[in-house]
Amino acid sequence: MKKKTRKILRISIILSVIILLGVTLWFNLTSDTKALQVGDESIDFQLETLNGDSIQLSDINSEKGVILNFWGTWCKPCREEMPDMNRIYNEGHEDYEIIAVNVSEDEQQINQFLSSLDEKLNFPVALDRNREVTKAYQVGPLPTTIAINKNGIVVDKKEYQLTVDDIYRFVEQSSSE
Repeated sequence: MKKKTRKILRISIILSVIILLGVTLWFNLTSDTKALQVGDESIDFQLETLNGDSIQLSDINSEKGVILNFWGTWCKPCREEMPDMNRIYNEGHEDYEIIAVNVSEDEQQINQFLSSLDEKLNFPVALDRNREVTKAYQVGPLPTTIAINKNGIVVDKKEYQLTVDDIYRFVEQSSSE
């Protein structure tokens, strides 16, 4: 290749990279969406549950704190934390509710997953079929758990498998005002 052609090719590649970086930065800095953070007001939603009922966050949150647990059947940490959540939930949940929000899987997959657990879950399993709630809460990795207090304020958010201590902390935080 001629020296002049190589020089033009190098300059073109460098300019392309600079332009792509600039466009990426511009889109990220001018985007209106911001990640949901602790201290933000919760986003209301209505979803169908696995048993066919309808569940609306604002109806539950008017009386109780809420723990939203976003999960998937393929997620090993989700499988590992659910029995602990269920056990703690069974100790008493007068001041809070856990909602297990499944992220866009079909009911057959979910039922197979649930039947493989050692015990039946006693909290509702909501179906986020179109990922609308997942997107609204800007959930990335699964599991992600969000605690909402009785005033509808997000008080905690974790993007990993919760320990028993974490779950108790989420219960305490969601039950507060």
